[in-house]
Amino acid sequence: MRVTPLADNNKSDQYLYQILVFTGQRTNAGTDSKVYFVLSGDDDQTQIRLFSDPHRKIFQRGGINSFIIAVPKSLGLLDYIRIWHDNSGEGSSASWYLKYIIVRDLQTLDKFYFICQQWFAVEEDDGRFERTLPIASEEEKQDFSYVLSKKAYHSVSDGHLWFSIFSRPPSNKFTRVQRCTCCFVLFFTSMLINIMYYDLSNAVKASSETHSGALSIGPFYIAPQQIGIGIMVELFTLIPSLLVVQLFRRIRPRQQVSRLREAIY
Repeated sequence: MRVTPLADNNKSDQYLYQILVFTGQRTNAGTDSKVYFVLSGDDDQTQIRLFSDPHRKIFQRGGINSFIIAVPKSLGLLDYIRIWHDNSGEGSSASWYLKYIIVRDLQTLDKFYFICQQWFAVEEDDGRFERTLPIASEEEKQDFSYVLSKKAYHSVSDGHLWFSIFSRPPSNKFTRVQRCTCCFVLFFTSMLINIMYYDLSNAVKASSETHSGALSIGPFYIAPQQIGIGIMVELFTLIPSLLVVQLFRRIRPRQQVSRLREAIY
């Protein structure tokens, strides 16, 4: 995952926080508007800061963006984050659906969660595009809807082979190219196995039309042998595709300097 130091960081500030921002998967959830925030703790709070990345678009639908913010000293235990946008995006790109924010103190490694799951939009929900998010309690973090949302997001974005091509989590080592390769293995293996059983399937179909045990659904006839062929095709297709998926998931990445370390130092 790319970690972006904020452009308005002061070089003399040495106390660092990492901010992870999770944009929702809903239609038009991403935004092109400028997003500002104020992070507040027991001991201090930041000035108004701007989320920005000069090299890529941020806050896209289903995306996770990571930023490094530098402050003069520790803010203490965090209380809330006030966040808003200027509604400068064009059309549907003006609104934004924020799921949640995780702030990590890079000195103490403490994590602070701010759950939102609301629109920042004039035309959605309550029409607000500025919100103050208090730190989430343990009960809120264990809340059923929050946990279910995280599980569903992970299942679709990473667990489903076909959907994950478009919604792969940025932090995952299993790349889109590798996922496409697995999909092609699955697709062409399925075609090959179906070719092997093609003549047998036709013979079964011809006999099933006069067979009393065949299941008739309109113009279609399904014999027990055809169900067996279908199960065998799925098994022969599933095994090699699972092997390829596990091979890619277990590949060790090349040793490289951590982007987080580059951002810090």
